[in-house]
Amino acid sequence: MVQTGGVDSPLAAGTVFNVRPCQRDPVFHLIKDRWRLSPLGAAGLFLVVYLGGNLLFTAIGGTAFPREGLGLSFVQDVVGLVLYGFLLPVGAFFALRFYTQAESAFERLHADAVALAPLDEYNGFLERLHGWYNSVGVHLGALILALVVFGYLVCYSWCDGIASWLDWGMGPGALYHLVVGLIAWYSVHLILLKIIITAWAIQRIFDWPVNIQPLHPDGCSGLRLLTEMAVTIAVFMAVAGMGVVLIVFANTILFSRPPSAEPVLLAVLMETLVPLVFFSCLYRAHRIMRSAKQAIVRDTHERFQVHFLELLERLPRGGEIDESADEVLRLNAVHEFLRRLPVWPTNTEMVAQVLVSIALPLGLLLLQVVLEQVVLGGR
Repeated sequence: MVQTGGVDSPLAAGTVFNVRPCQRDPVFHLIKDRWRLSPLGAAGLFLVVYLGGNLLFTAIGGTAFPREGLGLSFVQDVVGLVLYGFLLPVGAFFALRFYTQAESAFERLHADAVALAPLDEYNGFLERLHGWYNSVGVHLGALILALVVFGYLVCYSWCDGIASWLDWGMGPGALYHLVVGLIAWYSVHLILLKIIITAWAIQRIFDWPVNIQPLHPDGCSGLRLLTEMAVTIAVFMAVAGMGVVLIVFANTILFSRPPSAEPVLLAVLMETLVPLVFFSCLYRAHRIMRSAKQAIVRDTHERFQVHFLELLERLPRGGEIDESADEVLRLNAVHEFLRRLPVWPTNTEMVAQVLVSIALPLGLLLLQVVLEQVVLGGR
């Protein structure tokens, strides 16, 4: 069956099933399928809703700016400003990019003759993938996780003894934060669960023969669709990790003697997961590319040995060696070329994107730790 406007219709002969990964996502289905926003448009929308909306409602409630009796106003909440003004819009950008890639990549892999699977088997795989993306259990699990995590943070804020703009009873700003905060946490957990499903699906592709093309113009052996999706997943996780680290820092006594080490360790752990997720998504492709390379290098070596031994036999006898020598030289050049073939479906540009997504938050973390040491040293 193919999904058309949310209604099942018979799958036409020779047609690849169209996966719609956010069909039941109440947030990104609206953004992507209804409003048809681009990733940049989604980032702008989140900036308006989270930064602009919180500023507007806290201004109405009188908690946007410092005043007597208010320990933390909205404009003083540095962590909140970074989250709402930067991380959430960036996260929305990569979330919509992930959904767009997941919707088209698996279908195009078969249409472009990269995944060499029988059409009926491949459509069965895509239908299962579509079902898991939109299953009630996945969405319910994301909601439960969001309620637990966000509920804990809200209760912690209410009980920390500091009158903050987001505490209960602080007017419309606090109520608005409760609503949009829960939506954000729900969306993050939902996408993380779908990332797990996507990682499984990428591995599943290589259960069938795959057309590996080492000299493909995309620089990823013809697998750029999967590699780009793995990059998007890695960067989204890096952004989510930065957000979690900021929240942990905001709810930890940083300026203590000695400074608390748990947030630093958590930050390093979460950012370490980013390259692991990226390379694990592509590991099956790496194994197949490596095996294919080893097989052809081994075959070339065996052919080289035949002509090389023939050349050694003819040399002492003074026989004709031109043909054998030419073949030896040709196979040696082929062997050297084959040894340089890539065994990972990625290129320098994509690896650099992943490394930057790791280095940036770790650099900010290091800067914050150094600044804390300077502050503590001056006390």
